[in-house]
Amino acid sequence: MSETKQRKVTIVVSPRDRFSGLSHCIDNIYEHTDENLFDLIILDLGYPKDELIKAREALSGRANATILDYGLMIPLEGITRIRDEIQTPFTFLLDNDSRVSPNWLAPLIETGEKTGAAVISPLTLEKDGVDGAYTRNHVYTVEIRVVDVEGTSYLIEHKPYRRELPENLPKETTPTQAFELHGVMFRTSALQAIELPYMTIREHLDIGMQLKAKGELLFAEPRSIIYFDNLGTRAQLEDLRYFDLRWNKKIGKYSHDLFEKRWGYKWYAEQSVYNWCSRRRLYIYLRWMHIPISVANFLDRVVSGVKRRLFPLWDPLKNPIELSSLLYDKLDENKPVQLSHETRL
Repeated sequence: MSETKQRKVTIVVSPRDRFSGLSHCIDNIYEHTDENLFDLIILDLGYPKDELIKAREALSGRANATILDYGLMIPLEGITRIRDEIQTPFTFLLDNDSRVSPNWLAPLIETGEKTGAAVISPLTLEKDGVDGAYTRNHVYTVEIRVVDVEGTSYLIEHKPYRRELPENLPKETTPTQAFELHGVMFRTSALQAIELPYMTIREHLDIGMQLKAKGELLFAEPRSIIYFDNLGTRAQLEDLRYFDLRWNKKIGKYSHDLFEKRWGYKWYAEQSVYNWCSRRRLYIYLRWMHIPISVANFLDRVVSGVKRRLFPLWDPLKNPIELSSLLYDKLDENKPVQLSHETRL
C-alpha cells in the first residue's frame, strides 16, 4: 500500500450481488480517477480464482492498491475488518457492480471538506437491467418515513425522483437522510465511530440513523455520478454463491429482527424484500441461460404475479407514502433514539 498521508480517499471495493465484474470495476476506477487522490482496497470475500487472477492483472503495476483475503462473508463483515486501519480523511465504499464516471471524486471531496459531513452520497443511476431498459435514477436522496398501521409504527424508505430521467433531476447539493451502499463516501472518523451491524438489508438505513442520532450531516452530491449495473450484465452461475449468501431469506429475516431490536420500529415492506430476493435469483438464472433482458424481465414479472396471487404480500395501505410522515419530524431534536447497541442477535 502507498503512503496514505498524501491521499485523500481510500476506495474499498466489495461484492454485492455477484463475484463477476471485479476487474472491470478496477479498470473503471483507474480510468476515471486521479491516482494521486486515492488508495484502493479490494476485499476478497470469497472470489473465485479466475476473478482474482483477472483482478491482479488489472492491478499490475499499481502501487496504491491491495487485495485483502477474508474468505466468504457479507460486505459489512469485511468492512469491519479494515475500517480502523484506514488513514485517509475519507473512505469511499463501492460495490463491484457499480461504475464511476469522469470527475466523480473531486465533487465529493469538495463537499466533504466544505461541510464536514459524515456522508457524501453521489447520484446513483441504474442502467439497462432489472425492471428497465434505459438509464434512470436509482437514488438521489432518501427519506425515512413512518406510517401507523393499527397502532404500530412502520418505517418506509422513500426515494424521491425514483426512476426519473437524469436530465430531470435537481443539480444542487442537498441534505439526505440516508443513502445506498452501491457507492458512498464517509468521513473516515465518522465511519470508525459507528457500529456496523450484521445486516444485509437496511444496513445503510441503520448507519444513517446512527449518524443522525449523533448529530452528523449527510449530503447528496449530484455532481458526482456513479452507475449501478442492476444485473444488466449477464451474471455467471457461480455468482449465485454470493447472491445466496447475502440475499437469502434467512439472513434477510435476521437483518430485519436486528434492525427492529436496535431501533424499535417494524418495517412496512419486509415481505416485499423477500419477494425481491426470490425474483432476482430467478432473473440471474434466466440471464445465465442467455435470455435477453426484456424477456427475462417479462418472465420474472409473470412468475412474480402468479406467486403474489397465490401468496399475497402484506400491504394493508393503499398508498403508504401519502399516509406517512418524515420520521425525524416527529422526534425530539429530529434525532432517532437507538434502543440497543447489539450488532448481532
